[in-house]
Amino acid sequence: MAHASDHAAGAADLRGHLRGTTMAAHGLLDAAMQAAAGWHSRADYARFLALQHAARAPVEAWLAAHAPAPLHPPPQTPLIAADLAALGAASAPPPAPAPRIAALGRGAGAVLGVAWVLAGSALGNRAIARAVTRIGAGAWPVAFLGDRAMLAFWQALRARIERPCGPREAEGAAAAAEAVFAHFLDVARAGQGDLAAQGVGA
Repeated sequence: MAHASDHAAGAADLRGHLRGTTMAAHGLLDAAMQAAAGWHSRADYARFLALQHAARAPVEAWLAAHAPAPLHPPPQTPLIAADLAALGAASAPPPAPAPRIAALGRGAGAVLGVAWVLAGSALGNRAIARAVTRIGAGAWPVAFLGDRAMLAFWQALRARIERPCGPREAEGAAAAAEAVFAHFLDVARAGQGDLAAQGVGA
C-alpha cells in the first residue's frame, strides 16, 4: 500500500496520516471479520470473541515487550477470555503464529502505529456492544466490547497523535499499523476458512 510522501507526512498530524494510509485495510478487515464471525447468534458472538483473542494476543505480547508505559494499551485478552467463559464457550485459544507481528520494526513511530490500531478499535467496539446487547437481550457478556480502560487510553493517545510529526515517525507508524491490520486480516480469513470447511454459510 502506498504511503503519503515524506513532505505530506511531515505536514499532517499523525492521526490523519494513519487513517489515510490504512483506510483500505481497515475496510477489508471489517468485512472479513463480519464474514468470519459476526454476532447475530450466541455461537457467532463466541466465534467473534475467539478470533479477537487470537488476533490480539501476539500484538499485546509485542507491546508488552516494546512499548513504554504511556503507550502501552490496557490488555484486553483477559476480558475476552472472561467473556468466552461467561458464554460457556471453550477457553480462549492459544495464540497462533504471527509472523507479521514478529517482524515488526522497532523504529520511530512503530509503537504509536500498533497502539493506534488497538486503541482505535475501542470506538467501533462501542457500536458492536450496543448491537450485542440488543441481539442478546442483555444476556451476553460485553466486558471486552465495553472496556472503559481502553477508551480512556484512546483519549490520552489522541493528544499524542493529533499533532504534526516528522516523516520518519509517520512512515514508521503507518508501516506498523498496516502490519497489524494485515495480521488481523490473516486471522479473520483463517476463521472464514474454518467456517467453509465446516460447510457453514454454504
